[in-house]
Amino acid sequence: MPVNPEIVEILRSAALFKNFTDTGLQILGTIAQDKQIPEGAPLFVEEMIGDGLYVIASGQLRLSTKGPNGQDLELSQLGPGESVGEAAVLRSGPRMCSVIAVTASRVLEISRRDLAVLQRSKPQACLKLMMGVVDLLGERMRASRDDFRQFLAWKAGL
Repeated sequence: MPVNPEIVEILRSAALFKNFTDTGLQILGTIAQDKQIPEGAPLFVEEMIGDGLYVIASGQLRLSTKGPNGQDLELSQLGPGESVGEAAVLRSGPRMCSVIAVTASRVLEISRRDLAVLQRSKPQACLKLMMGVVDLLGERMRASRDDFRQFLAWKAGL
């Protein structure tokens, strides 16, 4: 089944897929679900069980978490070409933050379930995606290293 070329281009724009060939993008494009998120609507909420990753095609998404007193703390905003929720394709568990559409947005979803089905026929593409997720999470951890150190110092009362 041919994949919409626009889907392939959206995947290509994301750092998560930077090492993918056209063939790999076509393969993953077969399971990418196009979704519209109205302004103000949640893509997912904190503590909800994660079931897939999302690539932002258009719009702005706000990541936030609940603070110690229940206040809403903004973590960041993401836009086209960025991805969110990647860990959900590696393991099942609760989301660590909420993601709300700041503007009407369009995302491509790659669900854990669809990826598991695809793995039977295209294991190389699935492994490459999982390695891409691991690399991306590692990059994010390195980028937040100073913030983590400050948090540990604060927690220790230093």
